Amino acid sequence: MRETEFTYAVARIRANEPKLLTQAELNAAVAASGFEEAVRRLRDKGYAVEGNRFSAALQQKSDDAWALLAEILPDPHALDSLLIGNDFQNLKVMLKALVSEKTTEGLFVRPSVYDPAALEPLVFERQNDKLPAPLQHADRSAYHILTKTRFAQLGDSVIDRAAMEWSIAFAKKEDPLLLRYANVKAALADLKILCRCIRSGKTGSFITRCVCGCDDFSKERLLKVDSMESLADLIAHSPYAAAGEALKESPAAFEKSCDDLLTETLRDGRNNTFGVLPLAAYWHAVQTEILNVRILLSAKLNGVSDGMIKERMRTLYA
Repeated sequence: MRETEFTYAVARIRANEPKLLTQAELNAAVAASGFEEAVRRLRDKGYAVEGNRFSAALQQKSDDAWALLAEILPDPHALDSLLIGNDFQNLKVMLKALVSEKTTEGLFVRPSVYDPAALEPLVFERQNDKLPAPLQHADRSAYHILTKTRFAQLGDSVIDRAAMEWSIAFAKKEDPLLLRYANVKAALADLKILCRCIRSGKTGSFITRCVCGCDDFSKERLLKVDSMESLADLIAHSPYAAAGEALKESPAAFEKSCDDLLTETLRDGRNNTFGVLPLAAYWHAVQTEILNVRILLSAKLNGVSDGMIKERMRTLYA
């Protein structure tokens, strides 16, 4: 698809960017005296929180952003690489509901590439060959793990790895800049996985089934990391050295730095007039904003200090 076919869509996104939460507005909400004042400050930015429950308001914010993108995208599949992770999250929900004999009601993540309502009977009836190709291997592997070993964490990790692999595969068909974003996202996810696995003493065989590998880190190179020291050395000699400095501070600081580096990869989209990148950047910006609001409101409900909240805030795109 020619880049010029996105011109109208980019113009609509530019018109909506002022509605994103700014850093000053986020800081003011963090400084609010309590949950109610924070909600009041966020209400003008489209967060219709009722009482002390805010999940529905956050989902509505996401739904509104995707409705805009779905309306203006010249190709409805242009951002599939950004959405496919939600399909794998929905697969987790289905498999866990299947083995625990529980319902999936209210648990599916949206938007997604495939309709979870259409996939659920296929998963429950074990019609694996009728699932979309990206989901088949992860479904078989995770189902075997959950039914034979009951090792839910490993089942989740196998699905998460497949989500990264397919995000890269989809991006290869979409746009070189989206492919770079998918590879950076996979790289940072692999680094976070290694950090968690090393800290929790996971075995090499577990890590093998978790990490994805990408342009910046081959899987073979990732699997040579066996300590926090070797992880720090890997990061220091990579494009993600800034995250290495945060790793010295704390696991929370490291994860925040990884998320901020991912946002940084999309900042060039701010100046693009053509192509899909500004739309991808907008979607990422909305999701980062929602994550910050979730962290903020949860912290306000639980009396967490403003200083600690600020430490956990991700860098905004706006």
